[in-house]
Amino acid sequence: MGLKKSLMLILVVAAAFPAAIFAAQDPLETIYFARPDLQAAFDTDTKRAIPGTAAGFLLDLEDWATQYGWMEHEELASYGPEEGDGVPVRVDASEIEASIESAAYVVMDRSTGKILTVKNENKIWPIASLTKLVTADVVLDYEVSMNQIADVRATDDVGGAKLYVNDGDVFSVQDLFYATLVASANNAANALSRTTGLSSSEFLEEMNIRADSLGLINTAFVDPTGIELGNVSTARETARLASDILERDEITRFTSTYTKYITDLTQDTRKKMTNTNWMLWKPAYDDLYVTGGKTGYLDESGWNLVVTLRPMNGDADTELLIVVFGAGSRSASFEDANALADWAWHTHEWQKEN
Repeated sequence: MGLKKSLMLILVVAAAFPAAIFAAQDPLETIYFARPDLQAAFDTDTKRAIPGTAAGFLLDLEDWATQYGWMEHEELASYGPEEGDGVPVRVDASEIEASIESAAYVVMDRSTGKILTVKNENKIWPIASLTKLVTADVVLDYEVSMNQIADVRATDDVGGAKLYVNDGDVFSVQDLFYATLVASANNAANALSRTTGLSSSEFLEEMNIRADSLGLINTAFVDPTGIELGNVSTARETARLASDILERDEITRFTSTYTKYITDLTQDTRKKMTNTNWMLWKPAYDDLYVTGGKTGYLDESGWNLVVTLRPMNGDADTELLIVVFGAGSRSASFEDANALADWAWHTHEWQKEN
């Protein structure tokens, strides 16, 4: 058969059986089309979870492969833990759900992405200043120099936490990162977003593209600070988003700093930034090693928290990522996260993958 006829035959077969052709190249697709239970839980075109089905807390088909599929199908091993990683295995049936009053939460094993417990994980919620993680992430994508100088303008002040400065006072970009992620200053976040050279609408588009790239269909951003109620997500989607962003060394460094002095270069004065995450510095949490995170609050959202942590001097494999939405007070958000972490470490053993 000539080359032209061979190509035509391939095109005809592909047109008649597109799913089969794609499935032959992708083990996950092959398994999907062989299992009616997966087809009932995940949309055929997008592979996103279908609400109200057995998908539960799963976001999409790849999430299923990460949580369960790698254990059921040898050909999905690439979705599972790497050799030597500790895998959390439930060893105690004790429950904690009834004792946690926050409106929603997710507890995720950091290294494997395995979800250990959830509550109202798919409820859409105003995320408040958790938004600033995405703002910082976009600025880092644009590779703005930490030594660049940027001004904070009166128009950057949208209420809430802020740097107390005069219109036009300038700071290094690095100090604006600290003000944004340590002290959660809204005017610093707005000033930081401008350092990319993008317009306001362009910057917001980049933030939303970031969410779309992770398949987060219930996550949206309308301003860089989190002050607006239109900045929304779910606890489950926030866990995926934060897990990805907190892989960046710069974000980890900024968000794990418990106190920092920054310099107003115009006034030649220093300002003390204290982290809004009490788990970094309150004595009550001295038994924890907090590696990153972010807090957020609005009257309408209550107290929100993303935190990554493990026991002090503990195995890095036991590190957790916890999302808490709608705690009744600032202290309650940390207390709930601490209780969820203690429960996870008590009820699971991390078994090394050979």
